[in-house]
Amino acid sequence: MSTFTVTDETAARARGAAEHLIEAGDQAIAEGLKFPQANYKVVLGAYGWWRLVNRASLGVLTLIDRGFTAPEVAPLMRNIFNHAYALNWLVDNGEAAVDAVMSAGATSREKLLKKLERTGWAIAAQYGQTLDQQAAEPTRTAAEQSLHDKLVHEIGHVHDLLDRYGVPDLYPVYSHLSSLSHTSVDTASAYLAELDDGTVQIRATAADLGPADVFQLAISLIQAGRVFSPLLDGDPLKAALDTAISDIGVDTQSLLPRRVK
Repeated sequence: MSTFTVTDETAARARGAAEHLIEAGDQAIAEGLKFPQANYKVVLGAYGWWRLVNRASLGVLTLIDRGFTAPEVAPLMRNIFNHAYALNWLVDNGEAAVDAVMSAGATSREKLLKKLERTGWAIAAQYGQTLDQQAAEPTRTAAEQSLHDKLVHEIGHVHDLLDRYGVPDLYPVYSHLSSLSHTSVDTASAYLAELDDGTVQIRATAADLGPADVFQLAISLIQAGRVFSPLLDGDPLKAALDTAISDIGVDTQSLLPRRVK
């Protein structure tokens, strides 16, 4: 995905690119969003995910500066990685994707209600009344429903989304970050170190695994910006994105995969 090797110098460039894109993003929305109203639904959906990538990236850099390491920032990195690719999917599929996300959200809320009821939460009845006020699913043709079901499945299954966009080889990255985000042997062992003599020593902090997270941050910020900025009047992030791409030598052809299935 890039032409650089991991060195202190390239890591510094990646860090600078990430910081520059976060700052450029803040400036781009300082006076609100300006975009063609015909794209209203897609732009607002895309904005939320683009903003999450930016804010979560700032969070990761802040944590790194406070001494936190890759295993400790993995939950944020997983979310950033997922949303960068999902954002590409959203804009590629337009309003149909926005509708799919909304349907997936409605289904998730219905499942939560059942869990609240099953486990005896007093708030279940009130929550159920709120759900009763949700807009009903629109009527769709057979072809529209088929596409809708396909998109709902994709946004709920990261592996299939990546596979259908021709990048299944990226799923292990997501899977590895997931193993560091849930209860697992990876999270348990992050604070243990096995010595040469076979004994185990406790660690106060997780091991420093190098600057890989900074590179991934820069790439995810570029991905998200390349998708979102063109939706706005004047493509406000283009200059910052071009600089970041040049600084870290990203292969732009691989950043925004296209659907193959």
